[in-house]
Amino acid sequence: MGNKNAKAAKAAVNGSVGCSEKIFGGGERVGAGGRGWRFYVPLYAVLAVVAALFVFTGGEAAKGFINLGSTNIKYVKAQVLELDNSQLAKPEYGGDRLTGLQTVKLKLLEGEFAGRTVTVENYLLSDFYVYPEVGKTVVASVENRGEGTAPYCLLVSHYRMPGILFLLILFAVMHIVTCGVKGIHALAGLAFTMVTIFFFTIPMIYYGHSPVLLAIATGMISATVSLVLLNGIGRKTLVAVLASYLGFCFAGVTFSIFSMLGNVNGYNVPQMGTLAYFSAQTGLQVEHILFAGVLIASLGGVMDVGISVASAVQEVFRADPSLSRRSLYRAGLEVARDTSGTMSTTLILVFTGGSLSTLIAMVAYGIQVNRLFNSDFISVEIGQGLSASVALLLTAPLSSLLASLIYKWKPKPVA
Repeated sequence: MGNKNAKAAKAAVNGSVGCSEKIFGGGERVGAGGRGWRFYVPLYAVLAVVAALFVFTGGEAAKGFINLGSTNIKYVKAQVLELDNSQLAKPEYGGDRLTGLQTVKLKLLEGEFAGRTVTVENYLLSDFYVYPEVGKTVVASVENRGEGTAPYCLLVSHYRMPGILFLLILFAVMHIVTCGVKGIHALAGLAFTMVTIFFFTIPMIYYGHSPVLLAIATGMISATVSLVLLNGIGRKTLVAVLASYLGFCFAGVTFSIFSMLGNVNGYNVPQMGTLAYFSAQTGLQVEHILFAGVLIASLGGVMDVGISVASAVQEVFRADPSLSRRSLYRAGLEVARDTSGTMSTTLILVFTGGSLSTLIAMVAYGIQVNRLFNSDFISVEIGQGLSASVALLLTAPLSSLLASLIYKWKPKPVA
């Protein structure tokens, strides 16, 4: 009798998965049993074509970008050969950092003047401080002032690409080691999202198209592609995608209410003056950029909550397909409470950590609390962090509800 029940439970689970495959064309088992390549190869081919189109059109659009600086300036790598610190001294306000005028001899390593040795004046100030070391690589700006004239060079920053490449490689390796094949799919989804943002969303916003509509389109494309790559086409993916869409909308609605109550828009962000100039030239909708940024920033969090709850409810359903929708919803809600609680804390800490230096500076200047919380910078940071957190808290139970409905749904037999 027990053996019969076990077989029945197994058949019920397999039946639910099989039904998913018939309805959604690939189901929960895409990628298993040697069938994965038939799904992923065409999918990757389509994504590669779309990404290539984005890169091409985005590159063509970038040719028309307004350049507020000199077109003769190039940024190149340079090696530090010699330093003259004779004019440096400790500042009057104290501290160990030397300030003043530093003379640096550089060897340009790339560009049309590669191999040439130049001497530059490097001003070490409290708010701009690039202290190089002999033998190290730095970034220098090189301005071509015409034939027969020596290029004008400035030391701009340290060369940080090795550190960035280290983190990128570590990030990719840890994804693959920890998640296996799914890690590769996750990286592909992230890469496609970055291509979409940089070569489609930003150029379109620059040329005056609606930042809000473009942010919504970017979010929907990113969520769909990332979750389909990660889990194939099936009920779990459907739950996670729908929950991400709705959570995405929750973030937008919440921030809209905050914007109306707090009189906040795109003109309250840094670089407003520059963006306003572009607006006059290209039709850039400055007032909506902040809202679009909040939408895109909230996407990752709501996707995490959506897929976490969908996966948890799916495992519960597979273990006992006889559970009612109410029982599945309660099981998902338990996971949702834990997930949303930690994720909302994470978002608040991310926004706070990014603003830490500014907060310390404001406190050091003795800014009053009333002024602090009503400043553009702090109010915008609070609005972004709390809007995304509210979206997470709403997405979690909604994901559980969607999962309980979709996993238990059975199509009517065709007559």
